[in-house]
Amino acid sequence: MLLGKIFGNGSDMEIRGIGYGGKCAEGDLYFCLHDGDRLARDIVFARERGAAAIAAGSEVRSDIPSFVCEDVRAKFALASAAFYGNPSDRLTLVGVTGTNGKTTTTHIIKSIMEAAGHKVGLIGTNGVSLAGDESAPTLTTPDPPELHRTLADMLARGADTVVMEVSAHALALKKTEGIRFAVSAFTNLTQDHLDFFGSMEKYAAAKKSLFDPARSAAAAINVDDETGIEIARSAMIPVVTYGCENPSDVFGIDYRASEKGCRFVANVMDDIMVLDYCAPGRFNMSNVLCAAAVAKMLGVGAPAIKRGVKNVRRVDGRFEIISRGGKRVVVDYAHTPDGLGKILRAVREITDGRVIAVFGCGGDRDTGKRAVMGEIADELADFAVITSDNPRSEDPVGIMNQIASGFVSHNYKMISDRREGIKYALDMCGAGDTVVVAGKGHEKTQETAGVKTRFSDAETVKELLG
Repeated sequence: MLLGKIFGNGSDMEIRGIGYGGKCAEGDLYFCLHDGDRLARDIVFARERGAAAIAAGSEVRSDIPSFVCEDVRAKFALASAAFYGNPSDRLTLVGVTGTNGKTTTTHIIKSIMEAAGHKVGLIGTNGVSLAGDESAPTLTTPDPPELHRTLADMLARGADTVVMEVSAHALALKKTEGIRFAVSAFTNLTQDHLDFFGSMEKYAAAKKSLFDPARSAAAAINVDDETGIEIARSAMIPVVTYGCENPSDVFGIDYRASEKGCRFVANVMDDIMVLDYCAPGRFNMSNVLCAAAVAKMLGVGAPAIKRGVKNVRRVDGRFEIISRGGKRVVVDYAHTPDGLGKILRAVREITDGRVIAVFGCGGDRDTGKRAVMGEIADELADFAVITSDNPRSEDPVGIMNQIASGFVSHNYKMISDRREGIKYALDMCGAGDTVVVAGKGHEKTQETAGVKTRFSDAETVKELLG
């Protein structure tokens, strides 16, 4: 591709790819995304790797041709899109943002759109998939070169629709700049990622930015959430609201739940239908309503919505039930205060005996949620095993002590080894009880002191149950 097509300067220099961070090949246009010492290191790295040119947010001294960008991250995203032929322009794109529920909601939307006859790609926390082909996850929202390469590949393989998770980090870092979603959805906003954003106000602002007319043509908004109400009131694009508690365009009633799932009556913009979903929990009813609202806005009728919802198989690591030898376990990705509260309430709906929670908190992340999650487990579980999650560079015991500070009762035990913690809970589990293993969900590794080792909650539970 000619460099001039990216910078509009008539340059006939040929570039072979888009480089950034620790990724650069010979002939790439390399984007320096940071300033200061890191900028200097990026320049050296780009030169050593044979970059054809450098783009940065300020003047650089280099024998490689360089370009100054007023907004280097936005230009990085736009250049990536241009390099891969702007594939998003020829796809119907759906974006889902929110603290919790993104992965489940995108899977439901994908299933509905497939039931309506579309070929649908999926990008998110659990990875990338199209027509049964799946690849391992990297980031919730991939970096721009990977994102647009993926979109171009999906387009070449016949996809007409792509549903993707859009994280707050991606919005803050302008990863999706230049993409305009046909419909964007907002699920909720609760405490998370304050290590990155610093405040809930900044975190909310990142989420809200998706609903700018330049980024989204229309929106499905959860008005059971206060931030959702703000978005619905202020958005300068068409909005369809959904919810289980407040008046909305799409809502559900007559909720029924069992271990096999939930059933409820949905009013989807005055189209009445009974929906069956494969997992219980009122939060899952909300996720289904969101997906139904998005599909309706894209012109999908009730029959396909009903089929699509019913066709969903439980999403890996989301309310994943494992029952063996008279013991029942629910593995879930819940790793925020709101998420933990929702999964424990949902499990209580289907449990006659005790609810036993096994969970921890990730290291090098929002420390403010640790004691809060302890409070929630103390209130909603009969007993908790506080264990290690992904401690990363932190001391696992220190993280566990912070969680324990939220407990008023003494109905907990601290076991730093996650496998041993799960085993302790399983040994406690009796007839009618349910063990909830929360926090890691679909993840296949555990990161400790910078080293990732193989660890899967579901695999561990199955192995221990025999």
